[in-house]
Amino acid sequence: MSVVSALKDIHKDLKRLKTDIAHENSERINKNSLRTRAEGLASLWFTNFQRILNNNNFISQDRINYYHENFTNLLKLSSPGNRKSSYLNILNIILSTFNNDLIIPFTVNQEMKEINTFKNFFSEFSDIPEYDYLFESIGCAEMGFYRASTVLGWSATVYRFHSTVERVGFDRFNSMSIHLFNDNGRFNRFKKKFNITNRNGLIDVFDNDLLWMLEGLQLIDPNEHTRLSGCFTLRCQAAHPCNAPITEPNLLSFFSDIKEIVFKNAKFEI
Repeated sequence: MSVVSALKDIHKDLKRLKTDIAHENSERINKNSLRTRAEGLASLWFTNFQRILNNNNFISQDRINYYHENFTNLLKLSSPGNRKSSYLNILNIILSTFNNDLIIPFTVNQEMKEINTFKNFFSEFSDIPEYDYLFESIGCAEMGFYRASTVLGWSATVYRFHSTVERVGFDRFNSMSIHLFNDNGRFNRFKKKFNITNRNGLIDVFDNDLLWMLEGLQLIDPNEHTRLSGCFTLRCQAAHPCNAPITEPNLLSFFSDIKEIVFKNAKFEI
């Protein structure tokens, strides 16, 4: 879903909530369904939309603070017994500026280069088994959730690795692990022996070990191994708490590497 579509959806939900609260006869809102909707919309704002605003320089800090304050007030109001007039006041404040402040600017800017780049990155792979992962990864990227996008993109990549090992054969995979274990050259630090009999067994093979195995099987060369190790490192940084940010250039580089080295590589065709 695009940012514009998501903004339009929450805008509609806010208007529906306002209408339903306005129809209430009581002066105080105690109905659990209404309070839950108010709490849910406020929470959705903070979990999904505030970060998007922070990641787009065409939205001023003043407007970001404005919506932060008013959605905070809506969240506070969702506790029992607050006045109907207070709900309507906050909803009117949010809705009165929402279209001009947010929907129109994002509509004008939705053809920005980075979004087009993300959207079209894997368009030629729409019929591959991993596309569900890639589709969700692109969706996260368009929403500004670069960490989640990285994790899903790597999931698609590992899925392809597993499919390729299955095609190559588990006997060959197991034999190569013994060969690498005994190697005194480039692979001298590889100290694993595998006895994989089916695809499910590959789940227990660590991604770093899998990359060494792919090089041993000559599916990737040392330089490709290094680049993919970098992709895996980025995935780990995205999936675990750390201070290293995942930026748009990081993600574009990640996408480029997995696309060129894996999904466009004839050696990984399945």
